[in-house]
Amino acid sequence: MKISKILLKYLGYFAVLIIVQSCSVQTKKLNLTPDLDESFSAQGSLTQPAMWWLVFEDDKLNELISLGLLQNQSLRASLASVNRARASLGLAQSNKYPNLNLSAGTNTDIENLDGADTAFIGFTSNWEFDIWGRIEALEQKSSWDLEARKALYKARANTVAGAISTAWFGWLAQVDKQRLFNDQYKRTESALKVINRRFALGKNSVTDIWQQQRLLESIVAQQAVNDARLAIYSKQIALWVGVKSANLPQLNKASLPQVPDLPKLGVPLNTLQFRPDIQQAYASLQASNASLAAAATERFPRLSLRANYSTNKNNIKDLFDDWSGSLISSLAMPIFDAGATKAKVEQQEYQLEASFAEYKQTWFDAIFEVEQSLITEQQLAKVADNIAIQMDLAKKTERVISMKYLNGKSNYLNLLKAQETSLNLERQVVDAQFSLINNRISLYRELSHGNFTQDSDGDKETNFSAKTIIDENT
Repeated sequence: MKISKILLKYLGYFAVLIIVQSCSVQTKKLNLTPDLDESFSAQGSLTQPAMWWLVFEDDKLNELISLGLLQNQSLRASLASVNRARASLGLAQSNKYPNLNLSAGTNTDIENLDGADTAFIGFTSNWEFDIWGRIEALEQKSSWDLEARKALYKARANTVAGAISTAWFGWLAQVDKQRLFNDQYKRTESALKVINRRFALGKNSVTDIWQQQRLLESIVAQQAVNDARLAIYSKQIALWVGVKSANLPQLNKASLPQVPDLPKLGVPLNTLQFRPDIQQAYASLQASNASLAAAATERFPRLSLRANYSTNKNNIKDLFDDWSGSLISSLAMPIFDAGATKAKVEQQEYQLEASFAEYKQTWFDAIFEVEQSLITEQQLAKVADNIAIQMDLAKKTERVISMKYLNGKSNYLNLLKAQETSLNLERQVVDAQFSLINNRISLYRELSHGNFTQDSDGDKETNFSAKTIIDENT
């Protein structure tokens, strides 16, 4: 009968606790559906792989990026931040459970160390009831902080892959121009020999020789500039790969690749929802929402339990014979704090408002960056085609004027002008090709989710995409 009364008593406490917990502060549900255009301004036909640089089919580029994802120091720092956030989440989760501490000690007279005057041993435990959801809200905040760090890591990985790709193709562009300068030097030098022979026959002025020598020296000067750029790109590759220049893999002197076909873009909402910056902004928004919920609970009382079970004797032999314990419940509630609690809630409300605006702005920025790359690519393609046409015309003009000059029907200034135009256009072809590739790298980066490894922490990837956002709000 007595046992039944005790059982009913605790069941009553448990029921009251459940009722009170049902009144806990919940995180605010937000309308996060982005207002986006239905489609991008251009569409491609190829599916972009997760590791987008594979579309260039360049083994050396693949090797460099693989090394960079392993050895880049900023990426390692970002990974350490992920692990730190995970540890913080474990700390927040531990607050949901009671702790248990052991304490023991003896008191001995310093002049008689053979025996103990008194000895004690005991266990204490503390547990805060999460009545209003404060501990749960703080756990949610830590969880979203971890997701934000993961997204930041993926963004950093995407940056590393993009920077290595840009530096590698920049290096190849300079290699192509190095070959071009050598070829131009030989052709200009051959022309100088012809002009010298004509001068010896009295068919042209010495100023023609000087002008041709000046053109030759201008090529030498540009070769020096090109060699410097080649060395700088090599240093950039080593920097992003995370190795010393001496330890950089041998760079084979290949040529710039052709630009692959435009990737299939689809609908903006589906295409951009896994971008790391959007995922980070969403996680930061949810963390702010959880912080607001935690701040709101500061206005309510906190209920905690403290249990103590110990023994204290004058003789160590009798220490474990007699135990006693106590259970203490305590209630703490702010009565007057000069508006500090209200200010904390207000502070978190503004933080939530700021995170919400930043989240929307991140979506707009993402769409703008993709559209910017699409528009730029269209313009660059037109420029590259136009330069190719100009170069074809310049080559024809140079051949005709050369023949006229050799037959004495045109002066040297016309030939010099034709030569300079042709040489400049040949260099512009290489620059236009590199600009197209560089812009395509930017487009791939803007469409990428940055998850190039099997998730750095081995956990299942958290789905906090735009689709989830819509599902949560419908």
